[in-house]
Amino acid sequence: MRLLIECELRSETPFPMNHQHDLMALVYRLLECGDETYARFLHDQGYAAADGAKRVKLFCFSGLRCRKRRANGGTLWLGPGMLNWLVSSPIEAFLQYFATGLLSEGVVTVGSHRLPITQVQTLPAPGFSSGAARFTCLTPIVASIPRSVGEGGGTTYLRPRDGTAFSAAVRNNLLTKYGALCGKPPTDDRFEMRFDEGYLARDAHAGTKKITIKGIDVVGAQAPFAASGSAELLELMYPCGAGEKNSSGFGMVEVTPPCPPQAEGPEARY
Repeated sequence: MRLLIECELRSETPFPMNHQHDLMALVYRLLECGDETYARFLHDQGYAAADGAKRVKLFCFSGLRCRKRRANGGTLWLGPGMLNWLVSSPIEAFLQYFATGLLSEGVVTVGSHRLPITQVQTLPAPGFSSGAARFTCLTPIVASIPRSVGEGGGTTYLRPRDGTAFSAAVRNNLLTKYGALCGKPPTDDRFEMRFDEGYLARDAHAGTKKITIKGIDVVGAQAPFAASGSAELLELMYPCGAGEKNSSGFGMVEVTPPCPPQAEGPEARY
């Protein structure tokens, strides 16, 4: 399920351009208001994958969004107008405790700004029974592969142009999340994603975005894409996020509405 939190900005308000860390801290603070034990479990441990080797948090969130926005250096100016923030998870306990925290606090606190909440809505999930959909990235998707010892160890962030490697990394991550949520593999484990080639052709760096969080550079993909395969995995990707670091503000996606059919004949001319 996805929650839409709305606040009103009465004047143009400055926020850090990279405010994911502030929002991540806010998520845990609101969870703590709902249930301190659950918030500590999620922050310190998370949900174990079926093999017990990995742990995942199973939630994601967007950045702060407002129709009126402008960037100036490292500052994002938003408003005046309605500001919204999306938070989602397939875990009922997460949503319950988070909503309790929202009701208790009554404000969204980001840095020094305390923004009174005007409305909280639950948004229905789209259907994925067809096994295919087109998506827009609300936040960058992070996918990585390990480097060999000879390469110095660590990880390499993949870019949209890495194509099949990027898709495979996102698929493997989804399988880990599915195992953590359901305790078993999905009956259908197919998954493939393809970034919009026309979008990537704009320039050499199109679709790639670097975000610095607490002094660490994270590289992700932010470009339209199509995904197909298992309905189970598509249904999971929507509330959990695609790729890695979802609980740090990465990988939230939105289904792209289909274009309405165009009229044919003389009446379609302008």
